[in-house]
Amino acid sequence: MNEDTIVQEVRDIRASIAAEFGYDRTKLIAWAREQTRQRKALGNARPDKALETTGGASKSSVARKRRVRPARVLA
Repeated sequence: MNEDTIVQEVRDIRASIAAEFGYDRTKLIAWAREQTRQRKALGNARPDKALETTGGASKSSVARKRRVRPARVLA
């Protein structure tokens, strides 16, 4: 069977992260929670992508469909 290079890359990265924390899930989860807490404390440092787009591009596909095709009313 052919190996998927992306899947193999993800597995290698996962193995290196696990090794970095000594294969201890508790340490890994604590680190991830701390990183999340720090990012939330900084706020959203990235510019909002929705502000960079124009027109309907900033709306979801569902919102665009609702705008174009209103719901049918059964009589």
